[in-house]
Amino acid sequence: MANPGINAALIAAAAAQQALTEQHVTTPLKTAGATSARSATTLDLSAKGADKLLAALVKRGHVRATGDGRYWLDEAAIKRSQAAGLRIALIIIAFLLSVTASLVALLVR
Repeated sequence: MANPGINAALIAAAAAQQALTEQHVTTPLKTAGATSARSATTLDLSAKGADKLLAALVKRGHVRATGDGRYWLDEAAIKRSQAAGLRIALIIIAFLLSVTASLVALLVR
């Protein structure tokens, strides 16, 4: 069984990283209207770890680089990632329900 303290710490760390990502990358791009290569803008990466957050988003395809130091938010890629995550969650739930139903059927016999 997982330690609740460790789970809480992991959730807090993920939430903190998400907040930093929004503060230093996502929100500035949205505010600038940088949602295509034509509207790309520069980012202030002076905050600690902002460059690593940006690199992770570029690697995932959520943020695109123009090559001249400007970036833009690929909203279509973000939506695709969210949809894929939802499909995976639904598959996991279906699997768990199937296992639960099988266990109940075995125990009821």
